[in-house]
Amino acid sequence: MIVFLLGLYLVIIVIRPMDWWEPVLYWQLVNIGAISVGLMGAPTLLKRSRIVWQQVPELKIATLFWIGLMMSQIVHLNFHGTLQVIQEFGKVLFFFALILILIDNLRGANTLLLALLVGITFLAIHAILQHNTGVGFGGKLPLQRGIDQNGAPVFQARAFGTFDDPNDLCLVLVVGIPLFYILLKTSTNPFQKLFALTGTIVCIYGAWCTNSRGGIVSVMAMVGAFVIVRMRGIKRYLTTAFAFSVVTVLAPSRFAGGGGFLGKDRSELWSDGLIMFKSNPLFGVGYMAFEDHTSRHQVAHNSFIHTLAETGLVGYLAFFLLLYLTMVHLRRLINQKQVISRVENQLLSGIFAALVGDFAGMYFISRQYQSILYALLGISIVMTYLISIRHDLVRHVFGPTRKDVRTGLFFGLGSVVVMWITIRIVNVIS
Repeated sequence: MIVFLLGLYLVIIVIRPMDWWEPVLYWQLVNIGAISVGLMGAPTLLKRSRIVWQQVPELKIATLFWIGLMMSQIVHLNFHGTLQVIQEFGKVLFFFALILILIDNLRGANTLLLALLVGITFLAIHAILQHNTGVGFGGKLPLQRGIDQNGAPVFQARAFGTFDDPNDLCLVLVVGIPLFYILLKTSTNPFQKLFALTGTIVCIYGAWCTNSRGGIVSVMAMVGAFVIVRMRGIKRYLTTAFAFSVVTVLAPSRFAGGGGFLGKDRSELWSDGLIMFKSNPLFGVGYMAFEDHTSRHQVAHNSFIHTLAETGLVGYLAFFLLLYLTMVHLRRLINQKQVISRVENQLLSGIFAALVGDFAGMYFISRQYQSILYALLGISIVMTYLISIRHDLVRHVFGPTRKDVRTGLFFGLGSVVVMWITIRIVNVIS
């Protein structure tokens, strides 16, 4: 029952019926869902929270990120903003913790993954309807984004809430592709296989309907992930750093201007973010304050620079560590091919590709505080944790935490340097 409620809660977060469906219009379904799941899962929360807290460092790191967000407001004596952090990101952290603690078996984890895919399928169908009929569910209209070379208007499919931006919608549909693929590869249920095949097709078509060219970067990243993970040692890190730099230099906008990658719309916002970081290097300018500190009055369109500007090194390093540890633990378990089953390896590899695509897309979208990111992280972590338990690999996968944290901090600081240098290059050549 608790897994069903948690899955329903996830579907509500993804499709947001309270924003478009008349019978529940304006209902506080997210709050209702959080309270319901929390109350129903209270016995399991009390039983498992301590051991998950001790063995899964990502939960501690996410909590530190929350504290970093609060500190970004406290140092500026903005206590109303501090309360906003507690309320808004507190809900996201609570949802993240519910996934890690309440899902205690692989069947439940697979059910939650299916719930996410149901929500993604809905979004894909919505995008296709909007593209072909001019209107989606709830009467939602597409976004008109300029005109093409022939003078015809260019429309982009969009959905609700988080996905009102076509780029956000495209990214979640792109992420859905490898998730559907692994369901197709690992499931023995013919109905699930049909669902997976259908979902793959509608996600590809739906992503195309968003006309979000930045989504191509995510696709390229997912394909590249399978190349990078086959490398070893210094080659892997050099290749990753090179790709990171190339993407920063070549794709700061939506292929704007003359049809190429270069454009100043993103690079100027990114530069503003670095200026904010320089003025407040430890705690940043404050949670949700980026738009107030740039003449464009826009978000950074880059989750990493946005986090660095708003929360400084304290918040940014915690955020970076959360992503880094999730990927390290996942990759460490994938490498245990001689221990885990072929199906488990395929499942984890698909999730790895989805995360890589999501993180690449986040380099062009500010989505560091959004629930869907933490749902994907939570599913990835809980899958890694439960498969590690099944094969007695918890100490191997999650054990060397101090070493992993030190390495993650080193790479986190290095990423700041790389962003700083490459953004300066963009400003010179664009």
